[in-house]
Amino acid sequence: MKKHLFFFAMLMSVAASAQVTHVEPVSANYANKTVSFRVWWNAGSRDATHLSKIWAWVDYIKVNADNTTSGNTWTRAAVSAASPTASVSYDDSNRQGFWLQGNSGSYSATVTVQLNITETKFNWCAYVSDYPPNVTLDKGTYTFKGTVNFIVSSHAQPVTTKTVTRTSLTINSSSTFTDATSCPGIGNLYCPYTGSDLYMDVTHLCQQRTSGAKNWEAWIKDTRDNEYYRIVLMPDNNWWLAQNLKYAGAGYPAVGCTPDECGRAYPPADVRNGSTGANIQGLCPSGWLLPVNNNWTTLRNNIGNNQAALAALRVPTSPCGGATNVYGFADIHGVCFTTVPIGATCDGCSQWYSWTGSEDGTFWFDCSSCPTNCSGAFYFHVATSRYNRVRCLRQL
Repeated sequence: MKKHLFFFAMLMSVAASAQVTHVEPVSANYANKTVSFRVWWNAGSRDATHLSKIWAWVDYIKVNADNTTSGNTWTRAAVSAASPTASVSYDDSNRQGFWLQGNSGSYSATVTVQLNITETKFNWCAYVSDYPPNVTLDKGTYTFKGTVNFIVSSHAQPVTTKTVTRTSLTINSSSTFTDATSCPGIGNLYCPYTGSDLYMDVTHLCQQRTSGAKNWEAWIKDTRDNEYYRIVLMPDNNWWLAQNLKYAGAGYPAVGCTPDECGRAYPPADVRNGSTGANIQGLCPSGWLLPVNNNWTTLRNNIGNNQAALAALRVPTSPCGGATNVYGFADIHGVCFTTVPIGATCDGCSQWYSWTGSEDGTFWFDCSSCPTNCSGAFYFHVATSRYNRVRCLRQL
């Protein structure tokens, strides 16, 4: 009886402290080493920081023959199985807890857990976490959010603080992390982009795209104005902004739609060096460059200078719809150019523009000369007589 009183007191304290996601004991079968507890939350309690997929785990402490726990410590119980089976999943071989999938409205479920322990006389406590640990990388420093210590799979020692420099951790392409709850962390620690402006959090992930060309994409933060940009690794082995530059600078205007959708417009004097046709570097974020003709030519050659390759770049949406192509580039939302190209190649919808002479080499997709259901303007148009929307690249 003594152990049962202790068991209920412990779990009720946990339930009382959980303001959004609640847990309370139901029963235990000590001979079979199974425990049951109820998990519930109210409608309207799920949001960006209280998820409907929660992590659950059980701690236990051995009870001695005299019904005391002296000399024993609380230990995480390995889980052999848990039900309701349809709502339960595991993180590969990690059985120090399990995922329980609820719903976005009100939720209640009685969970039964088979513990993989040797003791038949024990006290136990059940816990849940509705916001898995995550990590932010900004200015070369990881900030872990969760319960210390953090375990990084590729790093020999536990991370005992919540902030640590990127260069001090051993990270590889398969690196994962957990916190003291053994809950798997959200997001990747590894990123092939090595620039110091790399930014990561739970919504700005560095990851290999699961569709299209399955190339890598990540995010950077421009230190001049703290604007975020999605970037993609292209077949020329360079990173490119996947969206247009939106640096406001000296009053550069937004034209046609929001800066995040379209970028901003830059006058020729700030993009080109007069009649030489050379791009003026310095408009892009630190370490990034305005592309010149050789950059576009190299990219085109690595993609393939033929109709099939160019067709793969097409965004299959209505004109200027703000979609992305096979490499993850976003088209220019809400904008269509009608300029007649020099040396254009039409693949049945999109066009490849190869500018010569005083025009710097670039390309984009156009709505004017091909059938109607094609993409909008795709890259930037660099001309001596009109404003410019630009994309930058980085050679690492």
